Amino acid sequence: MCSNLNYQVGQNRLYSYNEIKYLACVPLLAILATWVVPANAQDATVLKPIVVTGRKTEEQLKDVPQSITVVRPQDIENNALDSSGSIAAAAPNVVWQNSTVGRQFFSIRGISSLGVPNNFSDGTIGFAVDGIPQSMMSSQNMLFDIDHVEVLRGPQGTLWGTNALGGAINVTTKQPDGEHEAKITTEYGEHGYAMGEATLGGVVIPDALNGRMAIRFNHYNGDIDSLFTNDLGARKVGAFRGGLQSSGLDDTTVTLTGNYLHDNSNAPFSLLREAPGFPISGVVTEPDYVTTHADVGLNIKHEFENFSLTSVTGFQNNKIKSRTEANDILIPSFFPLVGSNVWHGVDEEKAFSQEVRLNSLEGDNIRWVVGASANYSDLDHSCTAPQCAPFPYSGRVTMNTNLRTLNVGLFGDASVPLGENWEVSFGGRLNHDDSKVKKTNDLRVPSLTGNSDADGTYLTGRAALAYKWSETAQSYVSIARGHGTKIYPLFSYPNDGIVADAYPAAENWTYELGTKVALFDDRVELDGSIFYNDVKNGVLSYFDPGIGGFATTFQGYETSGFELQARTAITDELSFNTGLGYTHTRLGSDGASSMFEGNRVPNIPEWSVSAGLAYETDAEMVGLPGSFNAAIDYQYKSSRPADVQSTFDLDAYHIVNTRIGWKNGGGDFEIYGFGRNLFDERYETFGAAGSFGSQLVSVSQGRVLGVGISKSF
Repeated sequence: MCSNLNYQVGQNRLYSYNEIKYLACVPLLAILATWVVPANAQDATVLKPIVVTGRKTEEQLKDVPQSITVVRPQDIENNALDSSGSIAAAAPNVVWQNSTVGRQFFSIRGISSLGVPNNFSDGTIGFAVDGIPQSMMSSQNMLFDIDHVEVLRGPQGTLWGTNALGGAINVTTKQPDGEHEAKITTEYGEHGYAMGEATLGGVVIPDALNGRMAIRFNHYNGDIDSLFTNDLGARKVGAFRGGLQSSGLDDTTVTLTGNYLHDNSNAPFSLLREAPGFPISGVVTEPDYVTTHADVGLNIKHEFENFSLTSVTGFQNNKIKSRTEANDILIPSFFPLVGSNVWHGVDEEKAFSQEVRLNSLEGDNIRWVVGASANYSDLDHSCTAPQCAPFPYSGRVTMNTNLRTLNVGLFGDASVPLGENWEVSFGGRLNHDDSKVKKTNDLRVPSLTGNSDADGTYLTGRAALAYKWSETAQSYVSIARGHGTKIYPLFSYPNDGIVADAYPAAENWTYELGTKVALFDDRVELDGSIFYNDVKNGVLSYFDPGIGGFATTFQGYETSGFELQARTAITDELSFNTGLGYTHTRLGSDGASSMFEGNRVPNIPEWSVSAGLAYETDAEMVGLPGSFNAAIDYQYKSSRPADVQSTFDLDAYHIVNTRIGWKNGGGDFEIYGFGRNLFDERYETFGAAGSFGSQLVSVSQGRVLGVGISKSF
């Protein structure tokens, strides 16, 4: 029985194997903090503290009463062509749902766009790079020259704005801080994979200006067979990131950054799951997607005597130009086509964001932040395809949609200690949204022309109560309120000149209970949390074989589960990290439709696992200078329903990535080999029911074996 365990606090002794095993029956991880190791172990390897900025201030991860995963740069490098997929792979209960270009989105803890997003604001996860919010058009961009990525679970509307119902992803890039770095890396592998990256950073003008820049090129020939075209899944990517930072101003830091990306790909819209030789496509015309992204950011921070002032300004221009072949001869259809049936689409967005906030200073007894933010998006969407307009205009008219959205808000958040052991955190945001949509067409057909607008004012908030068992352990309980925006579908058309009202804004309540603890003199860190989400008005889209297209409604749903995470420095040479997540989902009965009641949220696995082992040792054992390093990473996702109808399940999958390399004695030259998706698992990233009972899916990139060389100067 657990009651038979005699806890001895503060004594220098080792516990027996049976006692250690017995502690597994203790429900609170905080109890583990009572373990004490001998004094002679205090000089052993310890974990480096992880600093996060998810609450708009720098603080150690172990002190934040919230479930957070920090994704390392090397985790993202496991799949340089799918940065977002790498984030999801490293974080429990996180899914990157990848249908095709422009239809890609994150889910956290089962909080998800139900089916496919209706526009580029119809997301449930906030995404920001260096504090600048990104639309769903730019969340798919390649991430490089990264310091770290923070995955924040639970509603984050208080500090990260609208539509962060399920959480937020905060990307921090390497800053132009004056640190010298000059590095070139190149990789070559299977299927024409090639990557070249160059980084240069340092002092531009002594005591006045620092700079940093990075450039990357990627190439991939594709690995999906096609009956009539080149192999599909090909990519050609060029990207640049640069920045300048002042260093000569007293108490003031000014950082100017800029980014540009050009991505050309030919991913298929969908594949027939049952096709012989899967994955194989029968499209008549090769798809073509050209994505461009450009942004400029300005961050100004001034330290006053008792607080700091920060201004973050961002401007983005996103564009996706797509040519999609609708005729895949392998996929059954109610209306078989002869020849090509190409859809043409262009999506272009200009977005502006501004945030001004006041923060407490690092180390203050009370942590607080207050501020205001504004986000504006002007999106133009055009579509030329049979499905874009009704008969008799199908395929003959180009439909245009202009969607303008404005979000403004006032926010505040604080953490206040209550005595020696208790701390309360609370915050809220008052937000106002205004959306305007205008539908037009190139033939000026009155029945296909119309406009509508929607607005709303609402509160979001979060509160947490934490108890610190010791300097290295705390438990917390929290409640949070999330809220989205009203949704206008981009792909609809007016009916007799009337644009349908926007779908209602999604809302949710989240409850969380968690514990964080550091053990063995900071050589092991553990954290665990359990959660429950109650969501109303989730916008639900599904493929209706009867009409040969997508239908949309809205419906409530619930999710619940837990996360367990651990990282440890076993020795100076060996480290290990792991995460385990469980999510149970259920569609409810409230909303416009209850026909899917009781089904699971699509593409959400119940179980997710990630683990990584890294080792580095001297090369003297084989008579070489320098050192050898090796790493292996593993991820698992269980099966999950493909669509809201639960027509079929996407298969469970296991992914293994490996890397082994040698560095010279100076550490400025490395040669390495890698295996990404080592066992060539072609897992399914998205699914939907098709005509005549067919099953349509999108698939991941297959195995890439290759070598790389890196040189620093």
